[in-house]
Amino acid sequence: MDKLLVKKTFSYPIYRADTEYRYRKIGTPTVFAELLMGLAHNDFPQLADNNLAQIAHILKLDFTFIRYTLENLNDTGLIEHIDLPDKKDDLDKLSLRDLRLTDNGKKFYHEKKMPGRRRTEYAEFWFNPLLNEYIGKPKQSASNVEDVVELNCSLFPVNEALLQQLSGLESTNQKWFDAETELEHDGISVTCDEDTSLPQTVPVKLTLDGNRYLNIDSSDKLFSQWINTRDPQVIKEYLLKPMISNAKNALQGEAFLYYPENDLLSLVLADQESDTRQIGNTVEVKFNGNHDELDDKTPLIVFANIAEAELHGKHLFIPARLDDSDGLTRVFFRFSDNTLFVEETGYLECYFDHQPYPLPAKILYQESENWLADLPALSQPNMAVLAFMANFVPAVDILKKLPEMTITQAVGFAELIKKTWSKPFLPENWEEKIEPLNNENDLEQFAKLFPKTDLSLARFSAEAQRQAFGWAVSNEKSTARKIPELSSLLAQHKALGRLKPDELKLKDIKQNSLEQIGQWQENVEKINRTFPALKYTEVIIKLSEQLKQWQSAVFQYFEPMDLTQKFAVLDTNFIRHHPNRLFSIQAERTVILPKTVLGELDYQKEKIKKELGLAEQLLIEKSKQCEAIVSVDIDAQIADCDALLGRLKAELDAVRMQLNQLNSKERLTQIGRASCRERV
Repeated sequence: MDKLLVKKTFSYPIYRADTEYRYRKIGTPTVFAELLMGLAHNDFPQLADNNLAQIAHILKLDFTFIRYTLENLNDTGLIEHIDLPDKKDDLDKLSLRDLRLTDNGKKFYHEKKMPGRRRTEYAEFWFNPLLNEYIGKPKQSASNVEDVVELNCSLFPVNEALLQQLSGLESTNQKWFDAETELEHDGISVTCDEDTSLPQTVPVKLTLDGNRYLNIDSSDKLFSQWINTRDPQVIKEYLLKPMISNAKNALQGEAFLYYPENDLLSLVLADQESDTRQIGNTVEVKFNGNHDELDDKTPLIVFANIAEAELHGKHLFIPARLDDSDGLTRVFFRFSDNTLFVEETGYLECYFDHQPYPLPAKILYQESENWLADLPALSQPNMAVLAFMANFVPAVDILKKLPEMTITQAVGFAELIKKTWSKPFLPENWEEKIEPLNNENDLEQFAKLFPKTDLSLARFSAEAQRQAFGWAVSNEKSTARKIPELSSLLAQHKALGRLKPDELKLKDIKQNSLEQIGQWQENVEKINRTFPALKYTEVIIKLSEQLKQWQSAVFQYFEPMDLTQKFAVLDTNFIRHHPNRLFSIQAERTVILPKTVLGELDYQKEKIKKELGLAEQLLIEKSKQCEAIVSVDIDAQIADCDALLGRLKAELDAVRMQLNQLNSKERLTQIGRASCRERV
């Protein structure tokens, strides 16, 4: 398929043909006019020697009439030209032999017709030199058409004889023309001036075929035919040169282009923009660019005389230097596959009319050797280069190139990417590139940058591990409290911190406190085995020493515990539901009744007394009801009363049994209290 290089608008002239028609209306000649035409035709040879004065005398004609008729015949060209008589005496000098019909006069004489006075009409026609025909008045070219090349009128010559012929053919179409109209001999005059012409615009395209032959054609069929019938040198001079003039002016040198057959991506004229659609997601490289002259919104790689790559906005300045000489205009680099694309301008050897023709062109192709990627700035990228690349390659690829860094450097790198490209940088496993955290500020930055990442002590340096527990204890909002290895120690620290050896409180002196102290010591030893630096944590050391002193103070006031002695702590439910087991338990163990249980038993006792009183009152009321019952069917009523009394008796017996049980429970309670007092 041919490559379209350029479309251009040309114009050729449509000539205005201003035509003058001279004609006469044809009528019947007068008797005297016919007589004079007969005399001039020599129809009366016997009168040939006479003059007009004699004829006028015989016919008694007025001089004015004779002169008018002669003037009319002379003017219409029916007789050969004569000098008209000025006065009557001049008729003597005008012999009949001087009167001779013209060819046109002979025609009219035979037809017995007579042309009238001369008349003149004007007409305007438009001549198309491509058709060699008259056409309708062309429309004025659109005013919005820019850069129209006006072709020289010399390319479109006008044949005057053809114009005469065409105007003659058009005469019969005029309003003034009818059956009595006859044009004079040479009665058509045509004036055609290029100054009065109108331009007719046509599109012309320049294409290049696969063999690099240049072709010129037009979608206007008429103009296309004209092109195909012209001498190639004419087309070259008047069409080809104007179409590439801007491209030629765009070139500054005389360099010729190498034509890459396989890697060519775009070919345009030198003044046009390359088609970059095929190179997608590339970055343009500027040679020795001035920062102030660059587009802030467009990512660019700029060669500069600097020591190390720098990122300024969306522009990456790298230490390199390359002059835009030898036709090299632009370079494009694609980070995703390290591909380099080069744009060059110069003369491309093509052919026109089977002869070599240098075409001012611009080509875009893929460079076989990627010299750009080999530059130290890109082969060994620093943070600025990697931040720039983050817009063009996946984050995971950037991560592979990132060195180990402090959390401060990582935060700065992420912020640089966000500022430059307005997008986050959070590749998976980035935290593995972070060096050990050294202080609380490092911890805060890490938690903010990696909110979903585990804050293990393994991420801290030895010194930070030693201090981390102190950060968590001193500040409840500290991120150190989220470290999982410290969670148990923090909870125990809060619970045991109240145990002070110089402020012993009876409520704290219990077995649970001693067990918690033992668990604290066990957890401290366990975490110290994994993270030895924690053994030097001041807060942990201080609390461990405080708890040892508290234990010693407690043991000074209390006997050592007899581990062989057995105890039984009873709750309320067990006493209520298993009263029969109390004596056997008391025989084997020391029974302990908590104060709460004693209170609950007293409450139950009072409750039963109230229920017993209510039952006795109910019994009295039911007895009264039985006595008041009077019924016709006395036997049935008595039976009902007996049944009701039976149920009441059963309920009373149950209440009495509960009272007995309560009495037994009270005796056991008194025993338990006595035992507790003895222990105290």
